[in-house]
Amino acid sequence: MSIIRTNQITNTAGDGSPSFPNGLAGTSGVGKVLQVKQLLVDKSTITTSSATFVSTGKSFSITPSATSSKIMVEIRGGEAHCPYVSQFMVSTIFRGSINAPYPGSNVLGIQTIGNSSSGLSVSTHNICFLDSPNTTNEVTYTPHFRSQPTKPDCYFNLAGSDGSAFTITLTEIGG
Repeated sequence: MSIIRTNQITNTAGDGSPSFPNGLAGTSGVGKVLQVKQLLVDKSTITTSSATFVSTGKSFSITPSATSSKIMVEIRGGEAHCPYVSQFMVSTIFRGSINAPYPGSNVLGIQTIGNSSSGLSVSTHNICFLDSPNTTNEVTYTPHFRSQPTKPDCYFNLAGSDGSAFTITLTEIGG
């Protein structure tokens, strides 16, 4: 089960200027938080043995209010797990579905989790990237990951009694 939280700023004045909830205000939208969306992804096991990036199957979208807006994309929590000696997981965030080489326009941020001398490395995700999608169309972000080198059972999220949920947070910042 996934939970979606949103706090979107809307234009109630009808003149194109944003109105800010909860007392947020400013003379310009530049650098201001315009909307925040968060997806809480349940304790679902996601695994691969691929040496090329594969999708976690957990996507989240936001529609920027201006082409100059920036989107802060964050992946936090979960239980990344690499069970073998000298096995690492490389995680990233894709914008859309095109697999471009890092730091290409569609691969955002990189995180490496793993171990070099003992098995059973477990760590939480902490990926953050400020994107400039340059559009007012809906933009979809999806975590991807791969095993390095190709070894089985590289887990983006290890569920079960010790597993935990992870979040995808999208924050639009006026540009």
